[in-house]
Parts: sequence; C-alpha cells; structure tokens
Amino acid sequence: MSKISDYYSQLALSLGMRYDVVHEVIYGQKDGFDMVLYAADSRYPYQLSIHTAARTPGGMALTREDFKELGKSVKNLGVGKQEGNNITIPLSGQVNQKKLRDNLANTATEGMNGLISFLRTKGCSPCCSLCGQPEEVSAYRYGGAYFHLCPNCETNMRGNMAVEAQKKAQKKENLVGGIVGALLGSLVGVLCIVLLGQMGYVAAISGAIMAVGILKGYELLGGRLTKKGIVISVVIMLVMTYVGDRLDWAISLLRDGGGADAGLNFFECYKFVPYLLEKGYIEMSAYIGNLVLLYLFLLLGAVPTIISKVKERKEETQMVKIGSVGGFDSFNTHVS
Repeated sequence: MSKISDYYSQLALSLGMRYDVVHEVIYGQKDGFDMVLYAADSRYPYQLSIHTAARTPGGMALTREDFKELGKSVKNLGVGKQEGNNITIPLSGQVNQKKLRDNLANTATEGMNGLISFLRTKGCSPCCSLCGQPEEVSAYRYGGAYFHLCPNCETNMRGNMAVEAQKKAQKKENLVGGIVGALLGSLVGVLCIVLLGQMGYVAAISGAIMAVGILKGYELLGGRLTKKGIVISVVIMLVMTYVGDRLDWAISLLRDGGGADAGLNFFECYKFVPYLLEKGYIEMSAYIGNLVLLYLFLLLGAVPTIISKVKERKEETQMVKIGSVGGFDSFNTHVS
C-alpha cells in the first residue's frame, strides 16, 4: 500500500467511513447523507472535495450565493456547486502541504458537519443523483464524475452508457479532418512560442498549450481521438514546435537583426535562418539550446495531457461502483 493509500485508509477510519483502495476514494454515510471524498486532481492528493446528492423540497437547485454563504460560515469549505442533484464542494486548507495533511481529518470532519447542517437548514434531504427520490443509493464514478444512484437509475445509466459506447464505436475516424484540426490547434501553441520568445522567455506553458490545442483540434475535426490520432498529434507537436521556434528567430532577424534594413521580408528571413546558422551569424549553441528547452517543455506539457486524454477515453467506457468487490464493477467497450 502506498503512503497516500495508507493515509487515506487512516483518514477514512477517523471519519467513520470506508476507503476504496483501487480508486482512492473515501466513502460512507453521515447523518443520512451518502458522501464521497476524493482528490479532484491526483497531483494534489491532500486537497479533497466532498460529493453528495441532495434535493430541496421544491426541487430547486442551490444558488451560487448559497454556496458563498456556506463557504463564509464554514471556514473549512470552499465555494461549491450543484449540477442536478449532485453537490460538490472542495475542502479548503493551508497552503503548507504538511499542515494541510496533518489537519485534514479535522478539516474533513468540520467540513462535512458544516455541509450537512447547511443542507438541513435549506430543507435539503438525501436523494438519488438522477431521479431525486429518497431511495437507498450507492456511489458510482462514470465519465470522470461521481453519482449516488438508486438501483433503478444505476440500471438506466448502464443502459444509456452501452448505447453511447456503441454509437462511438460505430463512428468512423476522419483522418484528414483530424490532421487539419491538429494543425489548426497547433497555431495557438506556435503563437504562444513566438509571443513569449519575443518577450525573451521560453516558458513551459507553451508546451502545454501546444499539446492541448493539437489533441483537441484532432478530436474536434477527426470525430474521435484514437491511438493513431495520438501518434499523429505527437508528430505534429514536434514539427510545429520547430516551426514556432524558427518563426521566432525570423521575427527577431527581421526586427533586430538587420533584416528589414537589408530589404528582406519576413518570409525571406525565415528562409535564411539555416544559412545564418551555417555562417555563424546566429550562434548555434543559442539556437540549439532554445530549441531543446522548447522540446523539453513540450514533453512536460504533452505527457500529462496525453495521459489525461487516455484516462478520459478509458473512463468514458467504464462505470465504477465505489467499494464493490475489488473496488471495480464496470462496463467496458473496446476503443481503438
């Protein structure tokens, strides 16, 4: 068991709840409300959020002002939100990770108690996430979101999921459209590289923007993001990062390197970059160093983005029952 899992297990015990070690989710019931505690971002495992399902007598959703009121009255809660009957609210804590970890049990207890008290004050009662009926529910994760479902809604969700999975499986990948979309998406990353470069910076954000833009562009115009699409997208990332860097040098040559004074236009400056490198007018070490940094930042941005996309694709085909045998109870479809 990892340190995080060991900590979550102890935290669940102190809260009188249970821990799903497979999906790293703390779950259980407090004063009639079924709740799950989870890290919204796995990179920050001690920053947890609370999820529950509740309904007002009139079926009206709580407003943002209601959640602001809650955040002010309970110091351990951030500003939450409600989507349908699902209520999600982050536990706030100190910036210092050690203090956050050490105080998390008290923070979670006070946060949950404060949330329950608030919901009772507003006349809210526990319910199923989908139908809103006060039925006995179980916690599920589907499509990256959590739900508290009664048996009937759980069956309906699985049925709908199977239909959607079949539709996606039948949907053909538009390879040409995907490539065009990826190229269009890369332009945002190229622009970021050029703008930051002209300001004298090589920033990690350019790599993340390039990766997100290309993957999203491929998916939008290609219809779906397959393994083939990811490989093509990575190749485009590598090529367009080089293009962005060369554009940055061309602009510098035109603006500050005497290109304009020599009567050269932008495209001629772009074409002359290799020649100037060969003749030593552009220092090779500076050029290579800048390009290596850009590729390093591309790697830092692309890897987590691709992992996130693969995980997202996987979650689209899985419905997980929290706390089931082995922590896993899912419907799977093959996605190429």
